[in-house]
Amino acid sequence: MSRNGPIIGCLVSALGLPAAAHPATAQERELQRYGAGAPEAKVMLFYSSSIAFSPVGVPWGATGLSTKSVPVGRAIPRTELAIEVSYIPRLSAAQRTVAFDKPEATNLAPMFPRPRLAIRLPWGLGIEGSWIPPFRMFDVTANVLSAAVSRAFDVGSGVRLTPRLSVLTGRVEGPITCNRNTADRGNQSLMTYYTLVCHGNDSRDYFDPRHVSGELIVARRLANGRWEPYLSAGARGERTRFDIGVIRDDDSRDLDNPILEVKTTRAYGTAGASWVGLPRTRLSGELFYAPGSVFTVRAFAGVHLW
Repeated sequence: MSRNGPIIGCLVSALGLPAAAHPATAQERELQRYGAGAPEAKVMLFYSSSIAFSPVGVPWGATGLSTKSVPVGRAIPRTELAIEVSYIPRLSAAQRTVAFDKPEATNLAPMFPRPRLAIRLPWGLGIEGSWIPPFRMFDVTANVLSAAVSRAFDVGSGVRLTPRLSVLTGRVEGPITCNRNTADRGNQSLMTYYTLVCHGNDSRDYFDPRHVSGELIVARRLANGRWEPYLSAGARGERTRFDIGVIRDDDSRDLDNPILEVKTTRAYGTAGASWVGLPRTRLSGELFYAPGSVFTVRAFAGVHLW
């Protein structure tokens, strides 16, 4: 959201009153930092948590079964290609209203699809990676990289402990501050805001999450070997920025609008299960919960390449 200065400036221009011209020299953007409890931070943390790189199933590590040819902890290397889909809950108008009496257009995507590649290595090691290329989908464009490394330990009775460390970085772009469809469905005040403050243009807002997460996964393979339920608990340190991208009539970025930032460490947990009942296939489902941010469900389908 713009602060009062830019709003008043736009209204002054609309009324034909004299106002100072924008300086020709480069203008430094204002950086506004928020604590995790601020309304602006809550919305940013909601979407930051919604795209967190959680395991969605137990990462490939130890086989979990001891054989003469492959002892426990000496897994056969294997590669898995998968697709993950996370549901993104819709926020109410009250939840999307921050700072001013205007709901932000954050309900742009009902889900978040993510391709994943996992490699199982000897000694219970596993690595995971994901890249979402910058294609436009559901009115947003995401360019997000994620990676994780894990180490599985068999502790007996089919139980595995897996510490996992992951990172995430990237950018999600969409018309959140200024959105024509939202203005058309709103009242006259919202349309006036879109016309005067937004210059009649959809905004190009940038959402930049940065995550470093650590968790411990506890899984138990059932007697038939096809099902593996699991629980995990962890913490995520993050720095998330939201760059307000109001676009002027000349297609330039309105530098009077600030960049919002929140830095925090948040706990989270997951509960789910994997099913390996089909040859060379793994299906998983997961409940993901970040207290104070989001509770959602994720699905995963993977194929063993070799």
